[in-house]
Amino acid sequence: MTSFEWTGAHELGHADIDAQHQRMFLLAEAVVDSLVEKGINKAKVGAGQLQALVDFTEEHFAFEEGLMRSTGYPNAEWHAKFHGSLLAELRTYSGKVQRGELTNAVGLVNFLWHWLDHHINSSDRALVVWLRSDEPDVGG
Repeated sequence: MTSFEWTGAHELGHADIDAQHQRMFLLAEAVVDSLVEKGINKAKVGAGQLQALVDFTEEHFAFEEGLMRSTGYPNAEWHAKFHGSLLAELRTYSGKVQRGELTNAVGLVNFLWHWLDHHINSSDRALVVWLRSDEPDVGG
């Protein structure tokens, strides 16, 4: 099952960020596949996949926030707060899965998709535009 397919539409033009986003899609797909294969009653089996997504997301957000600080990105504070709210929700779902309390797998899947698709194509795209505008003109 491929629920979280990385496409060219998700590419932002920053090699490191794109590679990290691509990995996040793969991790999210593993979470969804685990829920579908094991069923909602055995969702605890997917706890490892979800925790891997949480762990990598923390690393990715720290990477982006470091870029924002080092370049003086004007929306850095807002973007970092948005990261914090996304991580809080992701951790809530992770805790429910670990405790076997997840009753709304569809809510988790919708959250993951909306977060990845919307955040990448709006907030992260704006960040990459900023980063690219700050690059020296190598053409002349």
